[in-house]
Amino acid sequence: MAPTFTITFDGAYDGRPVDTDTFVYSFNLNSTYSLSETASLQFTFNYLSEMVTAQGEDSRFYSPNLTFYKSFLDNRLTATLQWQNIDLGMLDSNEQRITTYRDNEFFTTTNYVYEVDMVLLNLSYNFNNNKNKSKFIDSEFGKKEF
Repeated sequence: MAPTFTITFDGAYDGRPVDTDTFVYSFNLNSTYSLSETASLQFTFNYLSEMVTAQGEDSRFYSPNLTFYKSFLDNRLTATLQWQNIDLGMLDSNEQRITTYRDNEFFTTTNYVYEVDMVLLNLSYNFNNNKNKSKFIDSEFGKKEF
C-alpha cells in the first residue's frame, strides 16, 4: 500500500498568497488466484485520491485490471489474456479531471479519458526449454559455507 501524505501550499504565486492543503492517498491492490498448476487469474486495482495543486485541483484516478494466464505443452507455450482499464460503460475508470483557476480571472478544466476496456491476447512459445544442466564442483568448503 502506498503512503498517505498531506500536501500543503503556503506562500505566494505571482504575488498572490496561496494557502491550501489537502490529504492525499493512494493504494494498489493485487490479488492472484491459482486455478490450477498451469493457470492463474490476477486482479489489480490502482487508486490515487483527489489532490489540490497550486492553481487548482486534480480529481481522483483509478484503474482496475484483470489478467488470465495459462501455460500449455509443459510450459513451452503460454497464453495471457489481459482486460485493462475495466469500465463496462458503468464506471469512470481511467479518467481524470484537471482544473486550474484564479478567482475572477480564468478557469479551465480538462477531462482526460484514456482508453478503457482494452483486451489484449499474448501468446509466447519457448523453443529452447533446456533445463540448467550445470554441475558444480562438490567441495567440503562449499558445503560448510552454504
